[in-house]
Amino acid sequence: MLNNILAFLLLSIFSLEKKETPPPNILWIVLEDMSPQYFKPYGNEVASTPVIDSLINQGTRFDAAFSTGAVCSPSRYTIITGTRTNAYGTGHHRSAYPIPEDLKPFPYYLKEAGYHTSNNYKEDYNTSALKKLSKEAWTESSGKAGWWNRKEGQPFFAVFNFNNCHQSRTFTNPYDDYKKRILDKLEDSEIIDDADIIIPDFYKNTPALRKELARTYNALKKTDNEVDTLFNHLKKDNLLSSTIIFIYADHGGGSLRSKSFGSALGHQVPMAVIVPKAYKHLNPFKGKKSTDQTVTFEDLGPTVLGLAGIKAPDYMTGKPFMGQNPEKQEFAFSSVDRSGESMNLTRSVSDGRYYYTRVFYPNKPAYSWQKYFDYSASRQLIRAYQNMSELNKVQSEPFSIRGQEYLYDLKADTWQVNNLAENPKFSKIKNKLSTALDEKLLTIKDVHFLPEYMLDSLAKTTTAYDYKNTEAYDFDAIYNVAKLAGAGKEALNTQLKAIKSVDPIVRYWGVLGLSAQSNEVLKPNQKEIESLLDDNFAPTRIITASILFKTLNSSQAKQILQEYIHHKNPYLVVQTLQEIIYYPKEVALGFADDIDELSKNNKNGLVSESIDIFKYLCFDVPLYYQYHW
Repeated sequence: MLNNILAFLLLSIFSLEKKETPPPNILWIVLEDMSPQYFKPYGNEVASTPVIDSLINQGTRFDAAFSTGAVCSPSRYTIITGTRTNAYGTGHHRSAYPIPEDLKPFPYYLKEAGYHTSNNYKEDYNTSALKKLSKEAWTESSGKAGWWNRKEGQPFFAVFNFNNCHQSRTFTNPYDDYKKRILDKLEDSEIIDDADIIIPDFYKNTPALRKELARTYNALKKTDNEVDTLFNHLKKDNLLSSTIIFIYADHGGGSLRSKSFGSALGHQVPMAVIVPKAYKHLNPFKGKKSTDQTVTFEDLGPTVLGLAGIKAPDYMTGKPFMGQNPEKQEFAFSSVDRSGESMNLTRSVSDGRYYYTRVFYPNKPAYSWQKYFDYSASRQLIRAYQNMSELNKVQSEPFSIRGQEYLYDLKADTWQVNNLAENPKFSKIKNKLSTALDEKLLTIKDVHFLPEYMLDSLAKTTTAYDYKNTEAYDFDAIYNVAKLAGAGKEALNTQLKAIKSVDPIVRYWGVLGLSAQSNEVLKPNQKEIESLLDDNFAPTRIITASILFKTLNSSQAKQILQEYIHHKNPYLVVQTLQEIIYYPKEVALGFADDIDELSKNNKNGLVSESIDIFKYLCFDVPLYYQYHW
């Protein structure tokens, strides 16, 4: 009863302050897996999305909008909670770790204020609290949900997710599946020909890759038709003048060198907001067709609450960029953690013009082995061209071991192929962004610097968020070592000192840094490294064993790796397999019997995907993937 009274008073106050203007309806049009480079308002003259283009052009276009994650589930966690994944341990794709009980989804506060909230229909909130979040957030969440189910006169917040531009259509699923879902649903006049598309610099310009990339253009056309249907429904219901419309993508495009990558191509998204005249007082960008103000997904929840006249709770770390009290922020921060079975950790920051990324696992190539991606024709084609030495420097660069730092000029370098990190002319901007990133990570005590094995163990008794706020998590000490991974020989002394630390996570990052050192640097320090074979922290033992097996062909190291192939903890098994699959084929084959035995009893999906990659690489067993949607 009290909540109902408060809701009534809130809506009444809002009306009185704005001359009886009712609270706005808010509509979200969410495109799956799409980069701004594929839309006319962002410079692509070939793309055919007239409805989406019209919406973008009617409102304010955001030229520096970034997802916080580079795949669906971590991005959607941040969207629904208004909090960062690396503060709560929710960054690993399709993980299910707990979060504090008092964390509410932002639509909960809209419901409390009298809004009808609907989600149609994807959730994917990347936490064990998914069902709780969904129940608290939505009046209804299904393929039939929409504003049309609200009470008469009730304001609404409605979300519609469009999945026909998802990676499954544009990249991963077989061409026949794409043809059935996309091409066969378009008129001949709507289909964009392979020869007409714009090929990014990192694609080899061949008919086969053109055919694959054209999927993105035609999937967008199909999506545009669906957006048209929704928009006409809104128009038919006479809601255009009372509805604020957001249109954006949930992260970068599902193509080569984009989704799941720690670059702007993985994080930068198209975004526009259309504000009707009745609510122009809530729009700080009125009269502007575009803005380079940085915004990220942690800002979306506070912004929607601000538009509804509701103050965001203190735990939401984003800033409202519209509403009664809009705020600006100088930087946008993004992150990448494990995607599928592929381990990763990159952290990025942008000032809207430049995009800086630091790689914390620099001992693997950018094109990591990942079943969901490597099943695709595009990845198999680009790997084949690489094996035949048919790629130029830009196209082959993702097959090399990654550097420690990347810096791109987003205005001058559309496809982000010119890394400015080592260019002395840009040292000032690099240092500014690097310092901002350091300060951000140290402030939030980034909990994903814990191996996932430990996150999984913590989840049995506490949350990662609560753990990181204890004295047990000495993030300053951890980060001082972790940030040197990939820094070369100059970091060696710090790394050797770190492997003697009493803190197991400091030791872990010390040896992880050593794994990126050259054999020439490692061999003189063999005895110190060997001492870690008896370490009581399993992730450190695995990395140590891998180093010594690769550099010295140590039989003891191999036995330890074999031990962890059969470990009961799947995250230790995955970590071990993710070492082995990058060995030369003749070396990896030495583990074939162990992995064959593992495959007979395994029931873990991440382990299965790693096994499948091993069999593909060592025995040419074709990759099979259950079609997405």
